[in-house]
Amino acid sequence: MRLDEPAGEHILIAEDDPGAARILRQILQQIGYRVTLAEDGNAALRILDQGEPPDLLLLDWMLPGVSGLEICHQARARWDPLRLPILMVTAKTDPESVYAAFDAGANDYVAKPFRGAELRARIAAHLRTKRLVEERRRMEDHLRERDRLSTLGLLTSGVAHDLNNPLAVISAHAQILLRRAPDQATQGQLREILEAVERSRRIAADLLGFARKHPVERVPVDVGQVLRATLALRRRDHDARGIRTAVHVTPGLPPVIADRHQLGQVFLNIVMNAEQALRDGGSAITVAVDADAARESVSVRLANDGPPIPPDALPNIFDPFFTTKGRDEGTGLGLAICRRIVQEHGGEITVKSDGDGTEFTIRLPAAHG
Repeated sequence: MRLDEPAGEHILIAEDDPGAARILRQILQQIGYRVTLAEDGNAALRILDQGEPPDLLLLDWMLPGVSGLEICHQARARWDPLRLPILMVTAKTDPESVYAAFDAGANDYVAKPFRGAELRARIAAHLRTKRLVEERRRMEDHLRERDRLSTLGLLTSGVAHDLNNPLAVISAHAQILLRRAPDQATQGQLREILEAVERSRRIAADLLGFARKHPVERVPVDVGQVLRATLALRRRDHDARGIRTAVHVTPGLPPVIADRHQLGQVFLNIVMNAEQALRDGGSAITVAVDADAARESVSVRLANDGPPIPPDALPNIFDPFFTTKGRDEGTGLGLAICRRIVQEHGGEITVKSDGDGTEFTIRLPAAHG
């Protein structure tokens, strides 16, 4: 799609003349825009107050109730001209009115009677600018994230590597002392030391896994097969804890081009997250694998019926070192590693969480040819 073509953007038309409103809607809907009509100023303000603004506001000056000029002032107090372009459509063409419209925050000014071709061109130009700005913002965010993670990776890999040597010394001496321990109390204390060492080793391994880019082997992979193999690793723990696991894999799915071990790591991290959530309620993990209608992608949904993730934590769930677990239960790197692996495979990972539990969805491009 070219940048000047409609991409289903939402346009709010505030116009009290039914005939003019009908023509505007027809012009814009025919070329692919989504259109909402407001018959007066108060209706336009109610729509703007509903949450996310439209992609563009087409505003008549002479509206009953609240004037278009006042709506422009109020809208501009909430959204800048790039977030919400405003086109004033009116028969008032004297210089003072044009100046007042721009002074109120309008991006553009279209005189009545308007020509359809001109109106379409102006709308397309403003939306094209809006798309370019949003794309640039996304690229800048992505570059900042890559730079932050690169620096973080260098730091964490150094710290994790340096931790392993003293941990090995502590572990060796604790094992020697454990064999010589004179009583059970001393043995228990030494075992606690060894458990703490092992936990520290796992944390160091997580840090290295997050920071290090391993050589990968991308081959056609059966996602259902990798998923079943991953769940088999946890079957004994699930049986011991009474966790019910239901798996449905749609037959005949296309393979994906992936590193089998990395994909298994993603599934294992999410399954173990689900296990920890089920400590506080719930008892089931549900897994489904299917493809979209065009067989262009394969989706894996891993859900559990445990307590939901707190709403304030949900936006940060994939951030490095962010965790809702106890201090000794995780590093906050598991889901960050999952996201990085999935993105490196050209896919995406999302999460939703509510009263019914939590569901992670992984979408990977299907292999063709």
